[in-house]
Amino acid sequence: MSETPLKQQFSPEALRDIVDLALWTGQLLLQHGANASRTEETVHHLGTGLGCDWLDVLISPDAVVITTTSHEEFRTKARRVVRFGGVDMAVVAAVSDLSYQVSAGELDRFETRARLEEIGKRPLNYPRWLLVLLVGLACAAFSKLFGGDWPVFAATWLAASSSMAVRLWLRQRNFNFVPQVVITAFVAGLLASLATLLNWGSQPQIALVASVLLLVPGVPLVNAFHDLLSSHDITGLARGVHGGMISLGIAVGLSLALAVTGIQSLWPTFATPPTLAEDALWAGIAALGFGVLFNVPRRALWGAVLCGAVGHGVRYGLLASGWGSLGTVEVASFVGGTAVGFLGLLLARRLHTPRILFTVPGIIPMIPGTFAFGTMLGVLHAAGIVGAGGSDPFLLEAGLNAVKTGLVLGALAIGTVLPTLLFERQRPVV
Repeated sequence: MSETPLKQQFSPEALRDIVDLALWTGQLLLQHGANASRTEETVHHLGTGLGCDWLDVLISPDAVVITTTSHEEFRTKARRVVRFGGVDMAVVAAVSDLSYQVSAGELDRFETRARLEEIGKRPLNYPRWLLVLLVGLACAAFSKLFGGDWPVFAATWLAASSSMAVRLWLRQRNFNFVPQVVITAFVAGLLASLATLLNWGSQPQIALVASVLLLVPGVPLVNAFHDLLSSHDITGLARGVHGGMISLGIAVGLSLALAVTGIQSLWPTFATPPTLAEDALWAGIAALGFGVLFNVPRRALWGAVLCGAVGHGVRYGLLASGWGSLGTVEVASFVGGTAVGFLGLLLARRLHTPRILFTVPGIIPMIPGTFAFGTMLGVLHAAGIVGAGGSDPFLLEAGLNAVKTGLVLGALAIGTVLPTLLFERQRPVV
């Protein structure tokens, strides 16, 4: 019986270099949308792949702390994560691929540093003009999913594309995320209000709901549930608060837009597409736009579109079935999220990429935007910004919609992570 060969004992300088590389890896993942468990696992594999005996990894909301061990030598360092909550799936995929190569012994620490430098400087996969147009198209697709007609579709596309251009301009100038959200929501609300003021379409208020969905914090909130499910409680709670701050910023921006336009009657009558094929089509287009927004690599973009169409189509079928509890939005969302999770896992294994490239854009069309909008609208009513304020029923309405939003998000998060829990039962990194 052969013995396992002993790993190399590193000098203090080499061990310090490895912990720096591990911290850099964790920073890139957290900055660009990876959840805490994926970050912990990837960092651990990279450090042990470079020759360390073990890595202890602590993920917090705004920092990564790592201890590397080599025989009797160890180093502990921390690094702050200053862009918590950003989403760039191309970076997540590249860092994951790098970790696999290091684990396979294909790269040493010097080559790993060069690759990390290359990943950090990598340009976006899509030009900004295409990003603006496709994000606007994604929000316009949501207007069709909500039952809007073609004039509302056009108004939503105009408002969402314009507000996305404003958001990119603010991001380039390093505005804090709260002013970014408020100003972007204000521009979207102001332009979408034109549909109501000019009476475009049969349900022009749908443009107000759909045009701000580019800001709805689906990724932070879903990641929050994932982190809580994987016992990263503090990070999960912090992501949830971050998502709540974004939602509050949307409400503030919309309230300013409504104060300028003087619109009072907001709540439209939502309807679903008449056929499963139309529902899947618009959901796939929405997933396409958000896949581009999240910078999903081009070779994987079709998989994100497929996941969006299949997941939303499954939910549509259950909601239309009338099969008791299976026809409720929470259960239908869970089943749709599970379908996205299984399909994403299959595509990830086939294309050798992280499954979140497919699952994250795939579940975005099922994010409960109408309930989130209802929550914000109830708060605006209760505050007297729109309609007759100060009434308890409006606060109750806001609370019920907030609970509904949380339940659907939880159902989606559990559904997407369920295949991993069933088929990838790896030993926790502790």
